[in-house]
Amino acid sequence: MTPLRHIAIVGLGSIGRRHLRLLNQLRPEIAVTLVRSGKGSRWPEEALATQTVPSIQQALDLGIQAAIISSPAPTHVPQAAELIRAGIPLLIEKPLSNRLSDAVQLSDLAQQANTLVLVGYVLRYAISALRFHELLSEGRLGVPLFARIESGSYLPDWRPEQDYRLTASARSELGGGVLLELSHELDYANWFFGPFHNMQAALRNSGTLGIDVEDTADLVLKAHDSLPVSIHLDFCRRHATRTCTIYGREGSLTWDAIQNRISWLSATGDDEHWDCAAERDAMFRSQLTHFLACVEQGETPKVSLNDGIDALALVEAARRSDREGNVVYL
Repeated sequence: MTPLRHIAIVGLGSIGRRHLRLLNQLRPEIAVTLVRSGKGSRWPEEALATQTVPSIQQALDLGIQAAIISSPAPTHVPQAAELIRAGIPLLIEKPLSNRLSDAVQLSDLAQQANTLVLVGYVLRYAISALRFHELLSEGRLGVPLFARIESGSYLPDWRPEQDYRLTASARSELGGGVLLELSHELDYANWFFGPFHNMQAALRNSGTLGIDVEDTADLVLKAHDSLPVSIHLDFCRRHATRTCTIYGREGSLTWDAIQNRISWLSATGDDEHWDCAAERDAMFRSQLTHFLACVEQGETPKVSLNDGIDALALVEAARRSDREGNVVYL
């Protein structure tokens, strides 16, 4: 085991600041070099870093041993490629890119360089998600009939300290829109129910937020075992919802990702509940701990480059289906 002593964080948006704060709590002995373009706002968390430099090359010259990429999606691949060529293990925030072809090329490069990459689909570390995944395999549902995923919230509430219209979530050139921003749901749909065979999708900009990206998406997918899975995504509703329900012949199982609660309702009306209460940082802390273990102890990444590519493949299929108005085969 070679202990990490120096990590770079590329980009200091909301998720970059969270990584910086948690890394400082978990491993205060690790030096952190921030890589920032100089165009973003200054934040109090920057004081937790050892230094700030304007380029990845300067961070490499300072001897970084690993890196976290938390910049806007369109910059992920070129930044990651520079670090991978230098042999630096990476945690790349979701989504891998705003373009599937670029993500595939990055995967090829990482394989050639034999460089470790973990993709930041953090819901996979939520205790409630892990428990739901276990329950799916217990057989209590009987014959699975269909599944429904719903995730919606109000974009202006996400980061009250910023003008939401200027954030990456709201701008097409920065990889915004619900498909990429809420691709957590696409990732865990693959994890719970995939792989998928085909999809039909409808995307919409409601016009209520004054942004130039889709704020609503509805997808209907069919898994290879013929299970139909419907997914609704939006960031224009006033009251946040994040749930996944699978219906079977013997009852239904629901995961509420906001309440961290799982509910079982049997065909006979009997119910059962599992409360997996955890503060919001818990899953991010678990992900960061796992990344450090991958780098220092050789653990296998729980969310691979292929997982990130699979989520992007669903994004691109949804866009194609909406554009062509028909079913797309995956």
